[in-house]
Amino acid sequence: MRRALLVAVAAALGAAASAAAAPPRQDVVLPGPVPYPTPNPPLAGKTAISGGFTRYVFHIANTERVLVGVDETGSPSSVRVRQRLDVGGRGDYQFAISGPIEDVLRGPGSDSDPGLRADQVLWAGFSPGRKVLAADVTLRPDEAAQYLPLRLGLERTGDGVTLTVTNATVTPELEYAGTTRTRQIASLLDRTRRTARAGERLTAAYATFYGLVRQRERKAQIEAPLHVEGELRAGSGKPARFSGTLGDGEPLALVVHAPGDGTPHVRVTATPVPVERLLRPPGGAPTWTAARKRRPLPAPFLLKRLLESRMRLVRADQYQSFLANPDADGRSRSVYAYETAKEPQRRAAPAPASSDDDGGSPLVLLLAIAGAVLGAGAGLVAWAHS
Repeated sequence: MRRALLVAVAAALGAAASAAAAPPRQDVVLPGPVPYPTPNPPLAGKTAISGGFTRYVFHIANTERVLVGVDETGSPSSVRVRQRLDVGGRGDYQFAISGPIEDVLRGPGSDSDPGLRADQVLWAGFSPGRKVLAADVTLRPDEAAQYLPLRLGLERTGDGVTLTVTNATVTPELEYAGTTRTRQIASLLDRTRRTARAGERLTAAYATFYGLVRQRERKAQIEAPLHVEGELRAGSGKPARFSGTLGDGEPLALVVHAPGDGTPHVRVTATPVPVERLLRPPGGAPTWTAARKRRPLPAPFLLKRLLESRMRLVRADQYQSFLANPDADGRSRSVYAYETAKEPQRRAAPAPASSDDDGGSPLVLLLAIAGAVLGAGAGLVAWAHS
């Protein structure tokens, strides 16, 4: 009896010692779906949005076509966004979309007119169950252009023109390292790959670390993968067409040359796309789990691939909303279209009225201002109930 008790005590002490020697285990959150690595996009304006404009009980799908006019060097000279919000749900709505907004017009197919406030597009009204809100938004190019996903460079050469297209979404991100289990990380890679191939947003996920979790000394350089296609032409010369992916393990820039001596013309579209190449299992295996069973895969390699793939998916999701979707959980899709454009013609300033002109008299000015205020008030009431 005493011998059995001693054996049991020794076993318990051994188990306690093993538990004490085992490294601490902790679940660490993986990148995605938020936060985004940089504050913009979606763009933000200088006017703060009131809390009353952020309440909603609707599901909103957001589609945008960002139209960028570029000059003879490839630099943006104008930026417009054609935004369409498909609102699902019944009830009153009231929200604002912020940005460096210069002007806004009703877009094709819209069921209501947008309102304009300093750096805000305003929507207010009633949805019977489904409503389309479309706006053609003009942005201040100097402020909006810095957040565009592509940089274009046009250069005249001896026998034609050369275009350089560069992915401008690259940003440094903190990355961590530590001891993990390859089985779990391979499973998380498979899960992330399924989400990416389905075109869905990431959902929250965790990885189990054993022992110390540390930050890598060098930050990872992360980009939003972009599918680009377009053509370059010099005058009436033969156009040079191109397409490809910038990022996702492929080069971040491409160079196109078109022969000819006329005025250069370029058209490029860029679409944020999910990670595909970097999430492809090695050795032709159907899944990362299968690849791990075929041959040993280093745990640090798997963890780094998982973290950086999810970071890229978050970055790509960020560029799906150049202007914000009022529904933070709503689906957003954006296409960026660049094309060479002529310099906008500047209107001549009107000549000042003479001092003896009736239109400049204080009485006439006061009447004009009063009429404008009354008209604006009536228009605001009508807009708010549209």
